[in-house]
Amino acid sequence: MISEMATRIEASRLLTLKAAYLKDRGEDFGKHAAMAKLFSSETAVFCADRAVQIHGGYGYMRDRDIERLYRDARITEIYEGTSEAQKLVISSRLLR
Repeated sequence: MISEMATRIEASRLLTLKAAYLKDRGEDFGKHAAMAKLFSSETAVFCADRAVQIHGGYGYMRDRDIERLYRDARITEIYEGTSEAQKLVISSRLLR
């Protein structure tokens, strides 16, 4: 479980760095930024869900940080563009 979490986090980081690199060079970075946002949001939810599982029943308790982190991770799929909107951006850029 933890190895999957670490792998996804590293992939998210690399996607984000690629988008930033393209932006810094003045190149079109929209597709890569959308990919980074989509994958990073999904990774946040995946990792938060696995963290709750690792902590067992304590992961669901309101007074624990894990429960709050799970709620915060879920909102990343909506905030600053929903995951579905990111998918539309990616697919439209791929079809150009």
